[in-house]
Amino acid sequence: MSANELRGKAAIVGFGDSYCARGEAKSAMRLAQEATRRALDDAGLGKHEIDGLLTGRAPMSDQRHQWNNIFAAYNKITPRYASEITIHAAGMNSMLKHAALAVTSGVARFVLCVGADAVASLPTARAQIGGMDADPEFEQPYEPIIPSIYAQMARRLMHEYDLTEEDFSAVSVQCQEWAVHHPYAAKAHKGLVTVDDVMASPMIASPLRLWHCAPWGPPGSAGAVIVTDAETARSMSDRPIYLLGAGECQTHEYLTDRMALRQSSLPLGDLPNITSTGCRVAGDAAFRMAGLAPKDIDVVQTASQFAHVELQVLAELGFTDLRGAGEFVRSGATGPQGQLPTNTNGGWLSFGQPGVSCVMDSISEAIRQLRGDALGLQVDGAQIGLVHANGGMQACHSVAILGIEA
Repeated sequence: MSANELRGKAAIVGFGDSYCARGEAKSAMRLAQEATRRALDDAGLGKHEIDGLLTGRAPMSDQRHQWNNIFAAYNKITPRYASEITIHAAGMNSMLKHAALAVTSGVARFVLCVGADAVASLPTARAQIGGMDADPEFEQPYEPIIPSIYAQMARRLMHEYDLTEEDFSAVSVQCQEWAVHHPYAAKAHKGLVTVDDVMASPMIASPLRLWHCAPWGPPGSAGAVIVTDAETARSMSDRPIYLLGAGECQTHEYLTDRMALRQSSLPLGDLPNITSTGCRVAGDAAFRMAGLAPKDIDVVQTASQFAHVELQVLAELGFTDLRGAGEFVRSGATGPQGQLPTNTNGGWLSFGQPGVSCVMDSISEAIRQLRGDALGLQVDGAQIGLVHANGGMQACHSVAILGIEA
């Protein structure tokens, strides 16, 4: 079966999520177990019926090798199909396509996809992550931090596409408009902010200010979905969520790798550059498989560790052009009253990053919006949602399109 033939052939029949509230501490394993139990209850299944298990990148807070197998053992699940999907945290988004391929080919009947993390339980999180995505030979000797690496990309976008710090700030403002209504958003307690508030926040790595950067938080989160073939899903549930489209693309690992990329068959612009990503390729593949266009999408979740990334992603997915992306957001298009509700839980900028489970948070939010079960603001009549994930230094991108009808 080709990727395009996969459209609507598999569906999410069980869903569960779990979060730590402010000041609460749970391990990644406990959060994953809670989310899994809710997904099983939602599907009306017993864990003995799960014959496929996919997990994403191991939690930062639990770096044991073979986390997939450890999770299965803890939960007394005995899958005949199992794997860890790790293109950074973006692999959690790609689990949906892998699960769909498994259930439509007969490799498994019910595939459980799980992601979890709890950086609040990792005292050295800041020290561990500071330079973890820097090349050990060519970058780490200069002791970069992740914001400083992303700041180089932001500055280049400003230079080439006339984007401004105010454009970045508008993204932060609109993410916060969603987050203040979500009970687990890391920045919900900070209230609404203005562009002036964002511009007055401390500089972290020029041109990125504090409010342009994703915070740690909530203290922990997990998500679990159970995927089966569409026919089985329809017989089990009155509200399955179908996988309509999916695509991935990875272009490098470290920033210096990207600058060394001089040739590619992919539409990555004039190489070398750091202003285009694999998001366009992943998005094109997902739209092609779904037989849809950007105008068909009702709600979007983007992986935006920093404010400028949302502008870049929205442009590469075809919702706007890069030069006009700032004006697009300033118009309110991505906000609660906008034409393209985006990052409806506050996104990584305001909901936060509780570790690698940030991608599962985006998937959970998309499912909740499509089911009409949002924990925060609900988008009226949402039928088709797009989830974007990226990992590393814009290294790998994954896009999934979900819908309430096949």
